[in-house]
Amino acid sequence: MKCSRCQNEDVQYFFENNGRIYCRKCIAFSTKTVNLKSVKNEKKIYYHLNYSLNLEQERTSRLLIERYQNHQNSVLKAVTGAGKTEMIYGVIEYALNLGHHVCLTMPRKELVIELAKRIQKQFFNIQPILVYGGHTECLEGQFIICTTHQLYRYPRMFDLLILDEYDAFPYRDNEVLENILMNSIKGNYVFMSATIESGDVQVLQRFHHQPLPIPTCKVMGNFMMLCHLVYQLKKYQKDKKPVFLFVPRIEMTRQVQKFLKFFSIKSHCATSKEKNIHQSLEMIKSHEIDVIVCTTVLERGMTVENVQVIILHGEHPLFDKETLIQIAGRTGRKVPYTNGDIIIYTNRQTKAIKECIKDLQQSNALSAIKS
Repeated sequence: MKCSRCQNEDVQYFFENNGRIYCRKCIAFSTKTVNLKSVKNEKKIYYHLNYSLNLEQERTSRLLIERYQNHQNSVLKAVTGAGKTEMIYGVIEYALNLGHHVCLTMPRKELVIELAKRIQKQFFNIQPILVYGGHTECLEGQFIICTTHQLYRYPRMFDLLILDEYDAFPYRDNEVLENILMNSIKGNYVFMSATIESGDVQVLQRFHHQPLPIPTCKVMGNFMMLCHLVYQLKKYQKDKKPVFLFVPRIEMTRQVQKFLKFFSIKSHCATSKEKNIHQSLEMIKSHEIDVIVCTTVLERGMTVENVQVIILHGEHPLFDKETLIQIAGRTGRKVPYTNGDIIIYTNRQTKAIKECIKDLQQSNALSAIKS
């Protein structure tokens, strides 16, 4: 026996009710599936950017198209800020114009919303369909942008599936989500991340060719940590530099927000429990607030010009090497602000902090050699 949804074959997870067999592993994903219709586009689908791709980005874009033409799966390793979203536009455009069904998926709905805003402005003659928790009114279309949790609706539907940040929570090491995703593919996939060892396609430089910013680790006790934090944030406030302040627990975001308010530092919270994250992002971009106090919900895919990053209690197990690398990657993403501060306040320098710094330094060294 094999579950058609999550591919489970362990008999202990199956049970029968009223003559129907259910799988306990994926019973939460039991809504009726979608049957996508064949497509015939009357107009050519295309994308337009207000800037040019550099040579490395163009090479990568062409290579992804060639691999798709040859029915090859691809794993794209690109350092944070390399512009991997723009590098996949070519293969998306190519597949859509063949009438293929395309899915761009990622683990978190915040990334779905943020990325969809860009794609809706940059792609023409196609209307992407957004599907995530709380946003499932429209499910059918040629181009689906969704969370990995929603892929159970589309068994064997996608000619091209692109998974962004495939090593991120909650997708990483989730056997059910992994199997549901693979079951949604009838053609080929592109998996992308900055925090994997290697890939079929690799991009070692940021699009502006400047090195990756390296974190500074400050080891101190809790009281001194808060004193330094206020001092640093007041400097950024004076210079009108926006800040992402990462903390390890949801309840800590409100505590820190109240603490900062005492020093006239304006902040909003961003966690998986907050509904106004994108409003907070717009407010920090327009300097209406100084800081977003956040959990790792903002560790990936978020770009704010000239943002500085602070991590509070970097010794917490939540901040593993991959998470720290992604958090560090929020800085220096846009010209002319190609550098930025990454300050890790911690009670001790953990193995993850040391490995993060070492990996970023090695990436910069490899990039310099290639240049």
